[in-house]
Formats: sequence, C-alpha cells, structure tokens
Amino acid sequence: MIVTTFFFLWISVFFDVKAEAILAYFLIFTFGIFHGSNDLKLIQKSTSYTKSSFFLRALGSYLAVIALTVLFFSFVPSLALLFFVVASSYHFGEQHWASLKIKSVLVTAFYTFYGMVIFFLLFYVNEQEVTPIIEKITGVLMIEEYYLYILIGSFAGFIGIYLWWVYKKQIQVNIIKELFFLLVFFIVFKTASLLWAFSIYFVVWHSIPSLKDQIQYLYGSVNKATFLEYLKTSFLYWIISMAGLAVLYYFFQDNEGLFLSIMIYFLAAITFPHVLVMTRLNRT
Repeated sequence: MIVTTFFFLWISVFFDVKAEAILAYFLIFTFGIFHGSNDLKLIQKSTSYTKSSFFLRALGSYLAVIALTVLFFSFVPSLALLFFVVASSYHFGEQHWASLKIKSVLVTAFYTFYGMVIFFLLFYVNEQEVTPIIEKITGVLMIEEYYLYILIGSFAGFIGIYLWWVYKKQIQVNIIKELFFLLVFFIVFKTASLLWAFSIYFVVWHSIPSLKDQIQYLYGSVNKATFLEYLKTSFLYWIISMAGLAVLYYFFQDNEGLFLSIMIYFLAAITFPHVLVMTRLNRT
C-alpha cells in the first residue's frame, strides 16, 4: 500500500491538473463506488431474510436512507455536511482498524477520532481548495485555524484512547507504524491536489481493503474467481449509480465548483447506507 501510494503520487508528476482530475475521478468511480455497490448482498448474507422476502425490504430501507440523506442536505446542509464528515470518519476508522478486537465503549470514539484526523489533515493542508467548497454547500466560511483545532483535538482523542487501552492492557498495536502511516498521508495530502490526494487515500487505503474484506466475507476467499463474482453481483447497482452521476455531470459540467458540491451530495447519499451496512457486518 505504501509503494502503491507513492507510485500514484509519482505518476501525477507527468500529468497536468485536468488529466490528474480525470484519473482521480476514474479511481473514485471504479474502485471507490464498487466497494459500496454490493451492500444488498452483504445485508442478505448477514441476516436471516429468505431470498423472496429479502429484496423489497432491503431495497426499500436502502432507498429510504438515500432519500432521507438528500432531504437532509436540502434543508439543513450545514448539519448534513457535519454528519457526513463524522459518519465517514467513523467508517474510515472502522475499516482501517478492522482487525482491532476490543470490547470497549470507546471503540466508536476511537474509530471516529482516527477518521477525523485523516479528514482534517487533508482539509488543513488543502484549506484554500476546501473552504470554497464548504462555503458553497453550507454558506459558512471556515478559517484555517478551525481545521487545525479540530485536527489537534481529533489526534489528541485518538492518542488518548490508545494510551488508555495500553494502560488497561487492552491493545497491542505498533503505534509507531500507525504514526508513520499518518506521516505518509501528510506527505501525499501536502504534495498532491485535493482531489488526487483524496482519491489516493480513498481507493488505496479504504476501498481496496474494504473490497478484500467483503469478498472474503461473501465467498470465503479472495481470488480472481471470487473477485469476478463480486463484480457480477454489484455491476447493476454500480451502473445505476454511474448513470445518476452522469446526468448530474451533463447539467453541471460547466461549473466545476458546483459539480464538486453535488458530487459530495452524491457520495453522502450512497455513503450513509453503506456505513450502516458495514457497521452491521462488522458486529456480526
């Protein structure tokens, strides 16, 4: 993952900003969206629903969450964006620490603090790109110090819970390795553009490991055959997602800032149900 990360960072030297953005969108819309396109299959696997009773119930619940997300952003965008960042932070942390087997009331906070370190490290070093997007969505003008304060607070929470678990002898994790990873993320976020930096983390460090875990859960092993089976069962949902995004792009392609804002709405709409599915899956 380290090698892949720096390879992606290196090849960006040979592209201009537009080509870099195209490559970033390609990674996000393939590996990134695919890793959340098999949620209904995961729900069926993790529940006792029969095949005949499952589909309508699961699909209805899934679409209801998406609809509520759209309404949330339509009426209270500031609160919706905050909730999206917190939920995504938890989801990133949950995936990164998937092997962590600790029974503690602090686990949710630990995952969330870690994910917020990732998000606000990205936001802080790309403040000039991030702030106009947030302002366009919420009407709130963020200042650089806000990102820094939240980053410091999140890191303190993450390290604080880790040290508490060490004191209670509940965890055996090489924190030096984890801090090294954060240093790698800082280098990537500082060097690359906002979109390219996010796509590197989202795909290499989140989506691909999540795909691997999902395939292992669904089929018992990870190989070419099970990967192709995963693609087969998720392809229809991926196509539907891409068709919806293509329509949005057609109408807003001339306004890049507005399109980025709408893409965040789109990602939020498919992220919330995916977070619920993966949380359920990890607790089974």
